[in-house]
Amino acid sequence: MKPSPISLRHFKVFLAVVSSGSLVTASKLLHITLSAVSKSVKELEQELDAQLLVRGRKGIQLTQAGEAFSKHASQAMASFRLAMEDVKDAPQAPQVLKVGALPTAAGYMLAPVVEQMRQRYPHIQVQVASGIYDYLVGKLRTRELDLIVGRLIGRDMVGVVFEALYEEDLVLVVRSGHPLAQHRHLELDDLRPYTLVVSPHGTLVRISVDNFLLSKGGLEGFQIQESLSETFSRVYVQDYDGVWFVQRGVVDLDMRMGLVKRLPFSSTLLRAPIGLTSPTDRPLSEAATVFAELLRQWCAQTQSQS
Repeated sequence: MKPSPISLRHFKVFLAVVSSGSLVTASKLLHITLSAVSKSVKELEQELDAQLLVRGRKGIQLTQAGEAFSKHASQAMASFRLAMEDVKDAPQAPQVLKVGALPTAAGYMLAPVVEQMRQRYPHIQVQVASGIYDYLVGKLRTRELDLIVGRLIGRDMVGVVFEALYEEDLVLVVRSGHPLAQHRHLELDDLRPYTLVVSPHGTLVRISVDNFLLSKGGLEGFQIQESLSETFSRVYVQDYDGVWFVQRGVVDLDMRMGLVKRLPFSSTLLRAPIGLTSPTDRPLSEAATVFAELLRQWCAQTQSQS
């Protein structure tokens, strides 16, 4: 196979053009000639057999191929810089990456990715904060957090953007010894003798639950207990035979330990996107970029195995 002529220089030039919006400005920033910048971009396009930039009077615009390449080029450069830092002899001041975690993601998807960061980038300290969506988004906007991982719960997206990574089920769980736990087939009417533990009105999770119940005939006759407390809901399920509508990630560990059993209900109405919420007013740090890419890889691998 013929070796590729593309080097890190091409990546640096291309990203400089994208960030500055101009070949001329990029040449000044990199202290190279305009012809050298044009040559690097042309070599990239020839190697990729795709046009990356559209040049106009007001600067450059990325094509669809350019958008895709820019994303991966940024991630590659961030990984390269972190790899270079890893092998420096001089002691390094630890980098701190602050990640907000919604309950649905805190253990199921966040823990394995944090462990990968610990193993591969020991000089990066990942700090995990938990809380409700509005609290975490506030911290993201004031730069007290770098990223938020979990289900899209809020509707106020000012200053932030959500990247969906996969869809998660809302599941119905009961304690392992519950009278319904051993049934392979259940109808919604089988739940009427038991209290349904659900999120309060106005939450996106509750909207999903209500839509599911309405699709099956309505909400009449069901006993409802509203709760946003995981601790209360767990106790209620174990001590009072409650049936809990809950995000799969919240009870993943409970199911693995055999504390609760998932009931055989499924519906497209009980699915919602899980992913990354990031700020739009600033670029991600190198540590956050690498973390986000590891998270994407973990989600893709997990989905391919399911």
